[in-house]
Amino acid sequence: MTLLLALLWLASAAPGTTAAERGRQAAEAEVTTATVFGIGGQGNTFAFVFDRSGSMSEYEGRPLAAAKAELINALKTLRPTNQFAIIFYNHRIAVFNPFEPQPTRLVFGDDSIKRQAERFVNQISAAGGTQHLEAMKLALRLAPDVLFFLTDGREPPLTARQLDDLDRLNRGTVIHAIEFGAGPAPEGDCFLKHLARRSAGQYVYIDVTKLPKR
Repeated sequence: MTLLLALLWLASAAPGTTAAERGRQAAEAEVTTATVFGIGGQGNTFAFVFDRSGSMSEYEGRPLAAAKAELINALKTLRPTNQFAIIFYNHRIAVFNPFEPQPTRLVFGDDSIKRQAERFVNQISAAGGTQHLEAMKLALRLAPDVLFFLTDGREPPLTARQLDDLDRLNRGTVIHAIEFGAGPAPEGDCFLKHLARRSAGQYVYIDVTKLPKR
């Protein structure tokens, strides 16, 4: 929260509250719950790391269309004092950065920025291969409270060494993993479940054959 917003919040607090209570209320005013495919992530700062590889265009493009719709809906719940980052990836990274050529950073969720973000999301198309690691590293360096990681790329997986590298970069981010696949959820463990468990996050599997046509 900016200093001005914090002061305005404190000034409007109910009479009789202590300084500590007003400070706690100011901090809580920023907390928002963003939801992606039923997973609710609570925090002040959010990152969305979404796969845009060629396979996301299968099934008449429903996987990518559903992912983009969920992301846009999540953005709409953010308050102006919340911050966010959007990273789409295949074998390369596409980052929402309205302040280029400045380095990628978390941006505030005011209406103007969210409209620009929606335009960025809508122009994303699916193509190419799948390389998870650099996109995840970039997101974790931004140190968001919550990271939503969505991919249909169980193969190639992140290796144990790569997962350890991400652990070292993680400064308290909760990672929620959303896996797209065709048909029933595969049995057994996978790197996505590891990512979620290691950060106290959640994992969900989405059968893309059941996604609605758009």
